[in-house]
Amino acid sequence: MVTVRIAIIGAGLAGLTLACRLRSKAQVEVFEKSNVVGGRLSTFRSGGFEFDYGAQYFTIRSEAFRKFLEPALQHGIVVPWDPHIVTLEMGREAIVEPREETIYVGAPGMEALCAHLAEEISVTIDTEIVSCKRKKKAWQPVKANGDFLEEFDWIVLAAPPHQSLSCVPEFFADGVAIDHVRLRGCYSLMLGFKDAVPVSWQGAFVRNSPIGWMAVNSHKYGREGGPSLLVQCSGEWTDEHLECASGNIEVMLSNELKNLIGIDINSAKHCELFRWRHASIAVPLGLDCLFDPVSQLAACGDWCIKGRVEGAFKSADALAARLLTVLPQ
Repeated sequence: MVTVRIAIIGAGLAGLTLACRLRSKAQVEVFEKSNVVGGRLSTFRSGGFEFDYGAQYFTIRSEAFRKFLEPALQHGIVVPWDPHIVTLEMGREAIVEPREETIYVGAPGMEALCAHLAEEISVTIDTEIVSCKRKKKAWQPVKANGDFLEEFDWIVLAAPPHQSLSCVPEFFADGVAIDHVRLRGCYSLMLGFKDAVPVSWQGAFVRNSPIGWMAVNSHKYGREGGPSLLVQCSGEWTDEHLECASGNIEVMLSNELKNLIGIDINSAKHCELFRWRHASIAVPLGLDCLFDPVSQLAACGDWCIKGRVEGAFKSADALAARLLTVLPQ
């Protein structure tokens, strides 16, 4: 039997989910430009503090996602998080937000789920794929340094949409559809303190503010660092200030935090700002995945459906079902 070789570009949840689904039917290799797997499911550790500076938590709404996560749930890699969540607005009393569904986090960090999935998969990190060249009926990924990798039968793009499209612009039949996807950025401000964070909640949505969400990150299960507060800006505000100097962003957020909750970031032992250029989905593709059996190209990710963690799984799961119909049984 001929073994089909599949290259998956991107080791976030979508890429790793797909690799897990296909590994018994094909030879799968995942390439990741970062030095870790997980994408936005990431925990940053510095100065004795831990920050989930990408995705904050996720829900489980479908039976398929719950079944997929069952081993991780059983082994404590995915655990419930039970924070007291409020909505804040300048000059108004905090509103307690009732929660109708359980929310989950990775443990001991958000990347734990993807690290667990990657254990049984061939993943090459620190490898940025900038293009894929067609060679007869095969594909050759090309690294940022110009080196050609081995040949593959299929290329699957599981990276942000515009990065994916740039790899194979002349071949992808659905390139125009990808071009209509709109992403939003996000600034994450990471603050570590000597003493407990002086707030009465563990999570807060914020209205009419540059800030969209705050979390006492050290309250999450498995976080061993000191008291920490994670502040994330709204996507709309971030996009308006995406090219501002980081120092200017910190000043604006410092003023907002002081007025909103009385915290002076100068009192923090650790202060660091991170900019996500691609964090949330403003306009999704509207399809569960992209599948081109003629060119043997495909794409998946939360940007296909909606910017949720479960969206990444659902997109990869849908693509796996399509690929399994054309792979040798």
